[in-house]
Amino acid sequence: MTRIENSPAFLIHRRMYQGSSLLLDFFTKSHGRVRLIARGARSSKMSLQMFQCLSISFKGKSDLKSLSQWEILDEPRRLLGDDLILAIYANELLIRLLPEGDEYSELFNAYWLYIKNIKNKSNPEKEYSLRIFENQLLLELGYGLDFKDDIEGTPIKGSVLYDFIEDQGFSAQTEGKILGRILLNIVSPNQATPDSEGLNTLKKLNRKRLKPLLGDKPLKSKELFFVN
Repeated sequence: MTRIENSPAFLIHRRMYQGSSLLLDFFTKSHGRVRLIARGARSSKMSLQMFQCLSISFKGKSDLKSLSQWEILDEPRRLLGDDLILAIYANELLIRLLPEGDEYSELFNAYWLYIKNIKNKSNPEKEYSLRIFENQLLLELGYGLDFKDDIEGTPIKGSVLYDFIEDQGFSAQTEGKILGRILLNIVSPNQATPDSEGLNTLKKLNRKRLKPLLGDKPLKSKELFFVN
């Protein structure tokens, strides 16, 4: 029997399961995405909150294991409006794209930081931090890009225009659509938030990169905010 004790985790999805139980998807620091049964949870006073880091324990012999214990490691986080939509979008990406059982500890830390700071940012800052999170997710899944050098191995320059070549990287073009400084901002995310044109460029770039992974099934949160 597999038994995991005290794993930091975020609840990212829940649904009813066999009467009084719940089927819960967690994003854990050491075990990636796991799906667990919380038996009798609907008829108990259990209140597992999303967007709050938990410590969970689970066990079982099959692929579908049972949640055995949990406690709160984090402050309560009530997200509303656009903040809630952005957080749901991030959760949906994790559910759709992460395989079960693989460790993504750096992505876990990036997700926690993103969720913690979402309420304290302006709308442009929120969108920019979302693009940074999307890029980290793609990187962890093996679809990272070189934002420092173009496909010829030449350092990307802030004043030069580039085009994105799928599965290769960025190519300097006189009629390119992406200004180099926007790409360099991804490498150094502590720099100033890009202007609306830069944010729109990053949105289109990440949309193109995510599409082959997401397929034709639309994201439920996609049409609700500026993430589409």
